[in-house]
Amino acid sequence: MRDVRPIEEDLDEDFVVADMSGVGGFSSPAPMPSSESSRDVRDELGGTEEQVMVMLGALKAGLSIGLVYIIGFAIAIAVMLAIWT
Repeated sequence: MRDVRPIEEDLDEDFVVADMSGVGGFSSPAPMPSSESSRDVRDELGGTEEQVMVMLGALKAGLSIGLVYIIGFAIAIAVMLAIWT
């Protein structure tokens, strides 16, 4: 016959799954040394008007891509409804 032992309720009381005390935090990479050949892109844009135009252009591109996805899903739903009804 099988040996049936009672199940202890506090099995993991002194059980360590993974000791994380020696693990340090994440460190960020060291910054690149500044050199004269490095350039700042913000200087190329000029004033605030050009920066606003760049932001609006990026917003327009993102909204256009989103609109394409919405139209594609609408066509797919219409095709599925036409097939299954």
